[in-house]
Amino acid sequence: MDIPAAAPMIDRLARRRRRQRSIENLLLLPLALILEFLDRVIWDGAKALLDLISRLPVVGQLRRFLQTLPPLIVVFLFLIPEAIDHLSGFWATVLLVKGNWLGATIVAVFIKGFAILLGLWIYQSCEASLMSVRWFAVVHDKVIVARDWVLERTRPIRERLWLASHTVERRRFARRLSAWRLRIARLTGQARR
Repeated sequence: MDIPAAAPMIDRLARRRRRQRSIENLLLLPLALILEFLDRVIWDGAKALLDLISRLPVVGQLRRFLQTLPPLIVVFLFLIPEAIDHLSGFWATVLLVKGNWLGATIVAVFIKGFAILLGLWIYQSCEASLMSVRWFAVVHDKVIVARDWVLERTRPIRERLWLASHTVERRRFARRLSAWRLRIARLTGQARR
């Protein structure tokens, strides 16, 4: 096969590969948005709240006690709120599907929220101890690598969405500002009705 005849076929394969990659990226986008939400809202908010709570003397004593425990016990204590977090998420989803919005909200905010805070607190308090357990460190590292891969793979799409949303938000803000200016002008008699 000569080179000029192969060029259209190579182009088609490249286009197909790009299209397939775009579809894969779009399928990964919801997961990436959830990861961004968890990282920027849930984890950052939880860390700020935990920093505030950690100033209490009794919490400091409990932290020091946890740090003296053997690593396997710390892993077990960490996995308890993790399990509660996932089970309560499932429970809240079931309640939501059944139409019980209040119950789903209560479970999500109080039970799941408390489990997330407790798990994060244990992780922050005993990170060195947790990472000394080999299987935990391997799983932790694989989760971090997978998260980073998803976020990097979808970064161009997320950046375009961010730019588009901010452009729309700026336009909306400008329209609101213009409407307020017009209202004020009408109220003060400087504009015609």
